[in-house]
Amino acid sequence: MKKIAIFVGLLLCLVGASAQPVRETYQFAIKGSDTLFVDRHYDPSRMAEGNTPLMIYMYGGGWAYGSRGGRFTYLTDIGVQVISIDYRKGLTEYGYSPAPPEKMEAAIDMALDDLTDAMVFVLSKAGEWKVDVDKIMLEGSSAGGITTLMAIYDICNDGPYSKKFPAGWMPAGYIGYAGAIINRQQDLKWAKKPCPMMFFHGSGDSTVTIDIKRSDALNVFGPKYILAQLHEMEVPNWLYCEIDGDHVLSYKPYSGYNTHEIQTFVEKFVIQGLELEMKTEEYNMVESSHLPGMKPVRSRNADAAGPANPNPRPRP
Repeated sequence: MKKIAIFVGLLLCLVGASAQPVRETYQFAIKGSDTLFVDRHYDPSRMAEGNTPLMIYMYGGGWAYGSRGGRFTYLTDIGVQVISIDYRKGLTEYGYSPAPPEKMEAAIDMALDDLTDAMVFVLSKAGEWKVDVDKIMLEGSSAGGITTLMAIYDICNDGPYSKKFPAGWMPAGYIGYAGAIINRQQDLKWAKKPCPMMFFHGSGDSTVTIDIKRSDALNVFGPKYILAQLHEMEVPNWLYCEIDGDHVLSYKPYSGYNTHEIQTFVEKFVIQGLELEMKTEEYNMVESSHLPGMKPVRSRNADAAGPANPNPRPRP
């Protein structure tokens, strides 16, 4: 009996050690000629009993390029489910060249419509997937970081997209990789407090400013501006700033360099609900490609998230 018990225990350990994250694909919308899907990533061996937190990820690419995908073990390893979403791209005709303000607004609105529909789809699957609806977070890179943050801003101000969600519902957290808010307002105003937020940003990012960039049409409100408002509202927040860093911060953190910080935000700010205000600054004296922990980023496809070329872009 003792030998049998030892064998069974060893077998269970081997099964647990060899478990891999699962990816499932679901269609959530058909809009004209576009069929939109989400990928659900989770690790059954890491899932806790009962309902679990979930992160909705939106990739970048200037509303012109990119596709859903990604490697999300930095979240599935701590028992968080991840949804990586499709969305329509309204600026493909411009590529990475500047687009007229009205075209930019239309592209952001179209992406917002798809993002919020994906969020509604996730809420509809919460029971089946054992999702804690009070622990649904948003995460985005560059254009995706902008769109997800603008969805939260819309919810806070009872905007048109907020009507899709149950009354009073708010995402539990936000992580932006070179994220910002872009609109025609001269200043941002929040009718209600947003969720805890974490920003990864480079102080030298010329693609998405860390502060504020005003123009005759659209204004860009970066993390430095937004964090001042979060401080006044006593909203938990964390800025991770790379001094002189450029748009590499739109993908570097989740490529393996800042796994610990991302997990800490999820665990402390969202799961534990701690009310913290944090700021981290670093200055790297070597190129990102030579930093320890950085994984090579492949071209964008269904299996990888992140820019094919890490050089700064003219547009998010």
